[in-house]
Amino acid sequence: MLAEHMTWEEYRDEVGRKIIILPVGSLEQHGPHLPLNVDTLIAVGLAELVAERLSAVVLPPVSYGAKSHSGGGELFPGTTSLDGTTLINLVLDVLRETYRHGGRRFLILNAHFENVAFLVEAAELLLRVGDDARVVVLSWWDLVSDEVIEDLFAEVGFPGWEIEHAAIAETSLVQYLAPDLVREDRIIDDRIKREIPYLVLPPPDDTMTRSGVLYRATYASREKGERLACYAVEKIVEVARRELGAG
Repeated sequence: MLAEHMTWEEYRDEVGRKIIILPVGSLEQHGPHLPLNVDTLIAVGLAELVAERLSAVVLPPVSYGAKSHSGGGELFPGTTSLDGTTLINLVLDVLRETYRHGGRRFLILNAHFENVAFLVEAAELLLRVGDDARVVVLSWWDLVSDEVIEDLFAEVGFPGWEIEHAAIAETSLVQYLAPDLVREDRIIDDRIKREIPYLVLPPPDDTMTRSGVLYRATYASREKGERLACYAVEKIVEVARRELGAG
């Protein structure tokens, strides 16, 4: 399932007949209670769960993402981002090399909001050199229904994915996927003072928080993370089977 654990002969025999999953995350602040690799951790964790249900090979993740605009993320130590063109070329190189080895069906599984446009561009550029390739680009939250959102946020209300950073959803997912990495005694609630539907650079002080948490992280739980992960995996599997002909 994991490409890096295969021998070259095993990889040769698998890559052309299976879906190729490329997890993409970031190295970005996620408050005082979560590690910097939250997005990558979630992307890889979900990719592995998806691969258990499908005939798939999971590539090593892209662990750096596009510049963070979540609550002033770039101003926090540890947030280490790529220029957009760098991310496009990195992902494109991985896709082209995998295509050269025989891969034709690709699922790019994203967990960092700002990555999306650059991943789509990389997929478009791959098709210029491999017009028999097929690529699905999705972010795990794309497939979460309103009903599931209402259930997960029943106590406090859903603020929108652009605000739900290092809060209920991501904290719950890490509590489920990698509980040892959650600093449970440092989970807090926080909120930006002013929400704006546009981008200002550098971000004004009232559009970011000192903690990096943008909402109510104390309402997270492992149980919510398990429900969210299982639901997302089910929907991703459905998309892969429908769009990529997965077994």
